[in-house]
Amino acid sequence: MVIVKVDFARTVLIAVASAAVVFGQAQTVAPRRVFEVASVKANKSGPPSGTWTSPIAFLPGGRFTAINVTLVDVITQVYITRRIQMQGGPDWIDSERFDIVAKADAADGEVSQAQRLQMVQALLEDRFKLVCHRETKDMPVLALVGKLPAAFQESKEGEPASVPGDRGKFTFRHWPITGLVNLTSNLLHTPVVDGTGIRGYYDFSLDPMQFADTGAGGTPGPAPSYADLFETALREQLGLRLEKRKAPLEIMVIDHASRPTQN
Repeated sequence: MVIVKVDFARTVLIAVASAAVVFGQAQTVAPRRVFEVASVKANKSGPPSGTWTSPIAFLPGGRFTAINVTLVDVITQVYITRRIQMQGGPDWIDSERFDIVAKADAADGEVSQAQRLQMVQALLEDRFKLVCHRETKDMPVLALVGKLPAAFQESKEGEPASVPGDRGKFTFRHWPITGLVNLTSNLLHTPVVDGTGIRGYYDFSLDPMQFADTGAGGTPGPAPSYADLFETALREQLGLRLEKRKAPLEIMVIDHASRPTQN
């Protein structure tokens, strides 16, 4: 039996959290608002571990919380990007962790989805002195290709998105193909683009650990990485595969970031 060591706290959990940003991509432009109050404090407890729960949340009443997160964790969520498509910035943006709590002025009315992202962007620019810009570059990528998997069941309208799982198995609920593409990219640490053309939201499961006993591809050999098992599960359980291509990718360049003044 091959034993696969998986650091879920740093690999699977963060990958899922980062993949969730795809749900904010179709936002419309709205007048920029800022939070009425905001607190930023250092968190010295170390990376999170255990069952996955998103550390970043937009709550009723115009509240925003990001607990035990790195600056990169927040940037990927509110600027709609992935770590592998970010360049520049000081080393600490990936390692030092913070607790961020903010609240909007209720007198200004409900906070829209588009305003939420803009408000957190403004908070990062104010407290972390974040300055960034985007560039487009031709880069080697992997494209997820294949037909609509038989395992995909169309989600019920209004069902909330979630990715419960246990011991490396994912149970996706109300998840678009772009979410799976983003998760694959984060786990493989390689840019991945959607080559399936699949639209809509689906419920499905993926169990990479099923292939841990014999190694990736079903043949004996060195202990496979979780990324290898995940790619095998995509192919064997969903009928999807990865192809090498070259494509233009949008890169976010971090021009400046400073440690925040805590309060």
